[in-house]
Amino acid sequence: MQVFTPEEQKQLPKHIAIIMDGNGRWAKSLGKPRLFGHRNGVKNVRDIVNAARAIGIPYVTLYAFSQENQNRPSEEKSGLMKLLQEFIKIELNGMQRDGIRLRAIGDLRGLPDYARKAVEDAIEKTKTNQSWNLTLALNYSSRQEVLQAVSSYCESQDERNGELTWAGFAEHLETKDLPDPDLIIRTSGEFRLSNFLLLQAAYAEIFVSPLHWPEFDRKAFEDALREYIRRERRFGKTSEQLTTQNSLPHSS
Repeated sequence: MQVFTPEEQKQLPKHIAIIMDGNGRWAKSLGKPRLFGHRNGVKNVRDIVNAARAIGIPYVTLYAFSQENQNRPSEEKSGLMKLLQEFIKIELNGMQRDGIRLRAIGDLRGLPDYARKAVEDAIEKTKTNQSWNLTLALNYSSRQEVLQAVSSYCESQDERNGELTWAGFAEHLETKDLPDPDLIIRTSGEFRLSNFLLLQAAYAEIFVSPLHWPEFDRKAFEDALREYIRRERRFGKTSEQLTTQNSLPHSS
């Protein structure tokens, strides 16, 4: 069954970034350990990724593990890394079959060797895939990304006196091969970006769901997309300007 009309389909975001929050709180509400929540969160990743692909969203980025998450208890971190390794191992054949390209942003050196190698192996094996794009933010910090980009940009200008432009600077961000996110979804009712894609999110719409990540099912995902479609993205213009712009005939 078609979820969106052809006209709605044209208005869907090209790139969705998701802050998957609330695994631990969801588990606690059920009297379960936090790792139970994380394991169910991984199951939900599969469901939402499949939904995004079926609907026709070409890029999805998942905030899987922040640098701040390194402050979590050792047992929880170890469990998360094993779940990451398990997820990659299980999904790799499917990514190859379906033409999914995996990317990662963040400092992978901060991951345990077994998890880092699993991610790097999947990135290498899927690098020529072109049907769909999944990016995992792992040990990621947007502020750290900016610092690294500034350093890289300055080094590239040593022998040139080029004018600083956003397009030129953006080439030094980890997301240089990705379009900026159109929509950022955060679950668990928290109204903050938590050091995630701070520069790239400049014009993104933000949707906050009260549901914890394991509860955020396909219906909730589709509701977020419908809310996105209802919004008017003005990019600094007035509503009247957009109406005039959209009414002009397109030259062929």
